[in-house]
Order: sequence, then structure tokens, then C-alpha cells
Amino acid sequence: MQLLTKENCPEPDWRALALLIERGGLNARDPQLLAQAYRHSTFCWYGYEGDRLIATARAISDLTWASYLADVVIDPDYQGRGYGAQLMNEISRTLLPFGKVFIYSVCDKVEFYKKYQFSLLTTGMVACSPETLFSMRKNGYIRE
Repeated sequence: MQLLTKENCPEPDWRALALLIERGGLNARDPQLLAQAYRHSTFCWYGYEGDRLIATARAISDLTWASYLADVVIDPDYQGRGYGAQLMNEISRTLLPFGKVFIYSVCDKVEFYKKYQFSLLTTGMVACSPETLFSMRKNGYIRE
């Protein structure tokens, strides 16, 4: 996989990126809002196999103490080939010099992230709309 960053990759096809994120098991995203989120992120990664976008991730960072990693996805058709490890190794190399890296993971990927120095927090918290809170409880992200 050829792994490009925000600095050396032309803007992706935002519809293709939205489809990749949805196929990867994250919530469906509006391509315009997705473009806004990526443009405002400190770091972005895009993985290509030929001309096909097969991987992505992004992070916001204060470049001093903390970064927040989001939207880490490998196309399901390309999983199990080491691309997730390639992406996570590059993310770790980039972000860990800037301190702690936080991620909000889908439930079935927690064990994957533990392989890359991530540990579960006992004090993580979230504030959001009542609708989002209900959905998060329903999907197992919040324990009472």
C-alpha cells in the first residue's frame, strides 16, 4: 500500500472516502462534512492500492502534549494483509513524539489498538446531544 499524507496527497474524492469509512464499519458520513473534518485535522493519512483508496486515518493535535486519532479504516476487502499494521506504525511514528494519543474506538477493534500501545482509560468521558448519548448507550460505548 502506498501511504500518503495531507502534505503529499491531492485532496481525495470525498464521496469515495465517505464510502470507505462506512464500509469500514464507522458511521455514514456526509462527504461535505467529511471534507471539512479532514481539512481541519492536523494530520491525515490516505492509503492507496493502485488508484483505489483503501485506507485512511486523521488526527487533531496540539503538537505538544496530546493528539486525538479518528477515522482509522482499512477497506474490508483489504484487511488481513498487514495494511492496518502499516498504517498504525506510521501513525505511532508521527504522533507519539507529541505526547499522549487518544482514540475513540468501535467496540470490536479495541484489541487491535492494544497491539499499538493503546490502553483502556477508566476516566474517559463524553458530552453530546441526548440522541447521540442514547445511540452510544445502545451500541455499547457507554457503561453505566
